[in-house]
Amino acid sequence: MKIWINRAGQNLGTFTEEEVQRGLTQGQFVGTDLGWQEGMETWKPLSEFPALQMPPPPVPAAPEMPTPSGTAPVPQTALAATESKEDGPAWEQRQTLGVVKALFETWKEVLLHPGTAFSRMRTTGGFTEPFLFTVVMAIVWAVFMLIYHFVFTGSFGAMAASSRADSSTMAALGVGASAFSVILIFIVAIPLILAMNFVSAGITHLCLSLFKAASKSYEATYRVIAYSYSAWIFSAIPCIGGIVAGIWALICTIIGLSKVHRTEGWRAAAGVLLPVFVCMFLTAGVYLAILAIVFSSLHNANN
Repeated sequence: MKIWINRAGQNLGTFTEEEVQRGLTQGQFVGTDLGWQEGMETWKPLSEFPALQMPPPPVPAAPEMPTPSGTAPVPQTALAATESKEDGPAWEQRQTLGVVKALFETWKEVLLHPGTAFSRMRTTGGFTEPFLFTVVMAIVWAVFMLIYHFVFTGSFGAMAASSRADSSTMAALGVGASAFSVILIFIVAIPLILAMNFVSAGITHLCLSLFKAASKSYEATYRVIAYSYSAWIFSAIPCIGGIVAGIWALICTIIGLSKVHRTEGWRAAAGVLLPVFVCMFLTAGVYLAILAIVFSSLHNANN
């Protein structure tokens, strides 16, 4: 039977009794965490659940003992403590790896093994690192967009020039269109993408809260969305690159949110897709309203 767990007013997710027992043993949950199952009238501490066994209290650490040389005291307990699992992504280790290698490693981690990558992703540490990663990915996207734009306009201009005697006007128009595209992408599109990333993370985090799936802060949600932009490298594929990038980024975001917030996949998917469906519904409503106005005007004109 599933158990809902809450700590200090924050939902930690829904787990089976076996998962809760394992979490108590591994330190993920504590006996004072509140739990609720279907049929219960109110929440109660996990320590009061008959089906759960509380782990024994930790053994106090033994005093430090000197080494034979008497120079470096060493604790009697094990020295090799388990390192925190939140040591990724590689982008945040670029001082050691180098920018290019860190970027490629992050792409490989997120795109090929999103479950593992987001399980290890740092959920705190500020917005600077994920924001810089989003900037890099937006520039990568912009570069490929401009390359394909120049190829298309160049091909179109060559075809038009071959069919007309005077090609100077077409050449001037092509140069003007290319300059406008550069300004539009780098001055308008990229800043808009970066700003909307914060807004998108806020809306997604709110939707996760509605489905009781947000166990961590807005920062964690923003980090997942920012590093899911790794999928934008697929924009290098002609014609279908944008579609592939959008779909894969959506999949990575859903997997990442489920791992980071430790919630079921369907809750994460609902939190991500709800704004999409709302936008689609509103857009369809606007178009239907416009069509209704047009048909009404035509009907009145005919009468």
